[in-house]
Amino acid sequence: MKNLNIILDMFKAAFLACTIVLGGCSSSDDMVKNEPLQPGVIEMLQLEVNNLRAENTSLKQQVAKLEEEKRTATARVAELETEVTELKENITVLQTPPKPVIADVRESYQQALQLYRSHNYEDAAAMFQALLDAGIPERLEDNCHYWLGECAYGAKRYQEAIEHFQKVFGFRMSEKKDEAQIMIANCYYAMGDNVQAKLEYEKLITKFPASPYVKKAKERLSGL
Repeated sequence: MKNLNIILDMFKAAFLACTIVLGGCSSSDDMVKNEPLQPGVIEMLQLEVNNLRAENTSLKQQVAKLEEEKRTATARVAELETEVTELKENITVLQTPPKPVIADVRESYQQALQLYRSHNYEDAAAMFQALLDAGIPERLEDNCHYWLGECAYGAKRYQEAIEHFQKVFGFRMSEKKDEAQIMIANCYYAMGDNVQAKLEYEKLITKFPASPYVKKAKERLSGL
């Protein structure tokens, strides 16, 4: 379109020049006042216009084709994203191990306790965790977390032990809460964090004043 404008401007300038020249010679009877454009110029301009129109039509067709390809590509990308999501979900399902089946929960719980009392902390922890994974009844779930904390404490993994002991407080009813509290304090004491240990011992005395562990907490506090 830009080329067409340039050609039209050239045409106007040529026409104006011819008009001026012809106007200056208007006194002569031999000159023609309005000399027409040469046929070759008109044909050249018309040809250029036709070429530009054809080029414009071709470009529009190319743009339309590209837009269609873009829509097709966008739709395909959406399909692939959906397929990827489904594959990830299927992989997650396949990678999730089935829950272990425990024939006698109470017997397995007692075996885990025996392993702990024998200082076999790793095997005891594995069994307590297996009980949790199998869907142990809620009345024993808090106990399993508590004993997992004890196993970690026995193995001197104090931060891990604290995490298990803290889970005991997530149960509305649990007889292990005061024990979990003093064991949290003992973990910080074992790690040499006397400031946090003191806070945890004081928390036991405040929240569980009737606990048999209050005396032990006060003894520890007297030395901090």
